[in-house]
Amino acid sequence: MHYRRGVRLAVRSLSVVLVTGFALGVLTSFGQELLPDEVRSFANSSGSWSLVAFLLALRAPRLGVALVGGAFSLWALLAGYVVASELRGFPASSWLVTFWGAAGLVAGPLLGLAAWWSRYGTATQGGLGAGALAGVLVGEGVYGLTVIGDTTAPEYWWGQVGAGVLVWLTVTWWHRSATTFATGLVTAAGVAAAFLALYERV
Repeated sequence: MHYRRGVRLAVRSLSVVLVTGFALGVLTSFGQELLPDEVRSFANSSGSWSLVAFLLALRAPRLGVALVGGAFSLWALLAGYVVASELRGFPASSWLVTFWGAAGLVAGPLLGLAAWWSRYGTATQGGLGAGALAGVLVGEGVYGLTVIGDTTAPEYWWGQVGAGVLVWLTVTWWHRSATTFATGLVTAAGVAAAFLALYERV
C-alpha cells in the first residue's frame, strides 16, 4: 500500500514537472521576442531555467524524485523551447540542444539535490543547497552587469542578483540557523566566482 502510494506521488510529481517545464519552455521561445527590453534577458539566461528546476524539485515527495525531477525539468524546458522555436520558424541550434541536454544530465540532479537539501536537509545542507542556486543567480547577474551590460538591460540582472539573495535568505529563514546563513553565503560566493570564470571562457 505504501509502495503504491509512493509510486503514485512520484508519477504525479514528475508529471507536473514535465508539463510545467514544457509549457515554460514554450513561453521562453515567445518571450525572447515579446518581452520588454527590461526583462527580455529572463528568456535568455540560464539562471531563470535553473530557478525553475529548483522550484519544481522543491515539491518532490522523495530525494530520488527530486534528483530525477531536476533533470526532467531542464529537458522539458528544452523540449518546449525547441518545439515552439521550430514551429515559429526559428530552429534551435545544435549547440543549444547539446548544452542543455548535458545540463539536464549533470546540473539537473544537482539542482534537485540543492532543492531537497534546502527544504529537508540539515542546517549545513540547507546552506549548501541555497548557496548553490544563489551562486548561479548572482554569478550570472554579475556577468550580465559587467560583461554584456552594454547590450542588455541592467534591470533584469539586478533582479536576478536580488533573486539569488532572496533564495539564500528564504532558506536561512526556513532553517532558522546561523550555520545555514554562513554556509549559504560562502557557497554562493564560491559558485558565483566559478560561474563567472566559466562564462568568461565560453
